[in-house]
Amino acid sequence: MSSCGSGEEQGDISAFRRPPIITAPSSPSVALPFSSTFTDRWNEANNGSQYEPCTALVPSELGSVGVDSGSVRDAAGTNGQTLRGCTWDYRATADGQRWAVSQTVANSSGLAAYKEKYSMDHWMEDLTVDGRVVGVTDSPDLGECMTYVQSGQAGITTLVIHHRPPHPPVSEVCDRAIAFTKATIDKMPP
Repeated sequence: MSSCGSGEEQGDISAFRRPPIITAPSSPSVALPFSSTFTDRWNEANNGSQYEPCTALVPSELGSVGVDSGSVRDAAGTNGQTLRGCTWDYRATADGQRWAVSQTVANSSGLAAYKEKYSMDHWMEDLTVDGRVVGVTDSPDLGECMTYVQSGQAGITTLVIHHRPPHPPVSEVCDRAIAFTKATIDKMPP
């Protein structure tokens, strides 16, 4: 292996190693709002950011974006899952419409790579929120809209779903996803 003129000993690749991956906090400052039996909730597939969606907002902050804080549940369905995060229901509406939002962390090299991986999705024009680039993709037929923000070596996705057709205009669905992203983006490490 060549040293590429760096002055390093041949075979020494330390100058080319990635920054260390973040491990689960040994004593989180805020307990999860649910009991988890998943011992590998934090794992090598979702440890690229210290951000914890489940504790980012307190109940009053969740309420300010229309979310029922008591409906929180783990987004993961199995131990060691790629994603780490939570799902909440929005407060009930008078017309009986049902909405949900989830926010998850999964390791990712960046928005461009994520868009390439999901190039079949409909990507809207990127937004800038608090100086951060936010990717937005929608699925009008499914009543879904998702945002993506890079945090360290992970992507933070916020997905809003409107259950049961007929779905409202996708702009309304995306407004909710963007509002939740705006409420949490300042808590996501760059």
